[in-house]
This record gives sequence, structure tokens and C-alpha cells, in this order.
Amino acid sequence: MMTEHNVMRVMGVAATIVAVGVAGWFLPDYYLGIAVKALIYIGLAVAWNLIGGFAGQLSLGHSVFIAIGALLPSALLLKEGVNFWAGMAIAAIVSALLGAVISWIAFRFRLGHLYFALITLAFAELGWFVIIGTEYLGGASGFFLASGPMNLARFEFATTQQYFVVAFMAVLAAIGLSAWIFHSKLGYYLRAIRNNEDAAQAIGINLLACKVVVMVISAALSSVIGSIYARFSGFVDPNLFASPLIIIEIVLFTAIGGIGTVWGPVVGAGLLVPLGEVLRGHLGNALPGLHLAIYGFLIVIVILVMPGGITRGVASIRKALQGLFTKSRSDVPA
Repeated sequence: MMTEHNVMRVMGVAATIVAVGVAGWFLPDYYLGIAVKALIYIGLAVAWNLIGGFAGQLSLGHSVFIAIGALLPSALLLKEGVNFWAGMAIAAIVSALLGAVISWIAFRFRLGHLYFALITLAFAELGWFVIIGTEYLGGASGFFLASGPMNLARFEFATTQQYFVVAFMAVLAAIGLSAWIFHSKLGYYLRAIRNNEDAAQAIGINLLACKVVVMVISAALSSVIGSIYARFSGFVDPNLFASPLIIIEIVLFTAIGGIGTVWGPVVGAGLLVPLGEVLRGHLGNALPGLHLAIYGFLIVIVILVMPGGITRGVASIRKALQGLFTKSRSDVPA
């Protein structure tokens, strides 16, 4: 049953989503491009947060799934004439299967969190070398995806506004899936596993099944967002999509926003990606390196002030203010 507080919260979220969508549509092309990139990174952070935040398993191998989503549909389109939609579906299935294999290897033998991180990092490095050494996937030079008039059937879009709509809808779907998992039985199981695996197993939670399932979902979603990123970029560079550096950025965005929460990845990537792009655009040429120094300084400040992430920090401040307001009202004589 929806309480008045929950109704107001849902209405507030809906109003914010509509406002962001409308405001984004009227941005100048340069800033609209930044907004599209921010949306893409929000989607990637939301996907990673399913396994890294909800389940507490530090995966450093998601660059493989992003690269599969970016490169495989492009290769199938350019070399086999396969529709990009079909290529996206194939890439998502391949990523899901690979995610299942990786997670089964790590979780079947109850390896610790550090070993899981190292195994996924090893797969990321291996995937990078395989991709840059495979000519069919573009090798080290990558692919160039020519753009033409909008053709939804071929997943082609002509303007930045159209890509904004596509990225916006994809991110809404990703956030919706994340929220549904968070509040589902699987979400409660995952948080129990994250907090104490032995206790979770003792109460009957199937650790292996839960971890593998969420890894499969996370991998497939990362692949789909990677496909959108590739189409928007136009040039599919394996040094961008397949490099493990991209997952380091995603983990950073999620941690700054609030790892393990629904809105943490949204806040983290939604703030840091535009901030980094704007600083680089305005200060990168005038004073090389200054934008990186400012960017790093602000990140350090956030970590020191809000070690649990921005969303948890804001929630704590709001709770403290509510408590102070309630106390001040109770002190007023009747």
C-alpha cells in the first residue's frame, strides 16, 4: 500500500525525470553531447552497481562486456550485414554467457572478494588483447560507423537530440530494472550476501545462484549500453571500450555517488562526467593539467566529507535536519 510519503516521493522522481528530459532537449549541441555521454556512463554505472554494489562483488572485468556490446554488433553489421538491433541482442547474449562463466568460476569455489576482483581483471586484460589482435573485431584500429538519416529499424540516428532520447530511454529502463531488483526478493538476498555470506547461507540463500544471476543481468545490460555508446561515438575505438580503464571510471562514479544504492550511480556519473568534460573543454587548452587537478581535488573533498557517497551523505543531512526540526517543534509550549 502506497503511503502519502511514498506517493510524494514517486511524484518528485517523475517530475525530476521529466524536467531533465525537457531541459536536455534544449541544450546547445556541445552540452547536449556531454549530456548523452553522461547518460551512457550512468547506464554503465547502474549496470555495474548490480553486482558491485548490491551483491558487494568487486568486478573489474566489465570492460569486456562493454567491448562486446560495442564491437560485435559493429563487426556483424559491417562485415555480415546483420541488423544492428540483432547484433545488440547477440552481443548481450554472448556477454551474459561469458558473465555466467566468469562468475561461476569465481563463486563456485567460494573465492574471496580480492580473488574475484583479480579474476575479473585478468579476464578484462585478456579480452583487451584478444580484441586488439582480432581483425574481425576491428583489431587495434577499430571501426568507423557512418551515420545517415534517422532509421530506427537500423538503429541509426542523425542528430544529437535523437541520441539523447535513445540514451535517456535506455537509462530510464536501466534505473527501473535496478530499482525493481533492489526491492525484490533477489535484492534482499544480494544485500544479505554482501553483508555476511555465511549468515546468508545459513538462512537458506543460494549464494552461487544469486551471484551468477545478477552477474548475467549486469553483463547483458552493460553490453546493451556499450552498443548505444558505440553508435553514438561513430568510431568504435577498442582502446576506449575494451581498456580496463573504463571500468575504473565506472567504479569511481558509483562510489562517489553511493555504491549499493539505486540512485548512487545516477548521481555520481551524472555529476562527475559533465564536470570533467566541462573542465577539460574550458581549461584543458589554457592550462594543461589544471582541469585534472580541480577534478581530483573535488573528488577528494567529496570522499572526505561524505565517505559513504553523495546519496548517503545527503540522506544523513536530511535526516539530521528533520530530527532538529521535529525537536524544535516539540520544545514549543502547547
